[in-house]
Amino acid sequence: MERDGVRILECAEPIARVEQALDVVSACFEHRSRQVLVQARNLPPAFFELRSGFAGEFLQKLVNYQVRLAGVFPSEEGYTERFREFLLEAKRGRAFRAFAERADAEAWLASE
Repeated sequence: MERDGVRILECAEPIARVEQALDVVSACFEHRSRQVLVQARNLPPAFFELRSGFAGEFLQKLVNYQVRLAGVFPSEEGYTERFREFLLEAKRGRAFRAFAERADAEAWLASE
């Protein structure tokens, strides 16, 4: 998609493995974009279990290639206290930012 002249890629398929971060990076290079949107429903349960390391490894791979990721998490209900703290911190992030609304996520991605 494109918003305000900025090309934004969306992860439409579910992510199952950390290594798929490199698929996201590859798609960014292919489509000449460094802005990615992902819905919470497309993330695996391991992403929400911080002790698994999935979220940290996945996000670090994107950071290494200067890819910005906006995650849409419509509700914080059902998440562990630790993951809710992670989301609170991610609402101010530079490379990864969490949003409750898709429109806000798109606006952030289009802002740089």
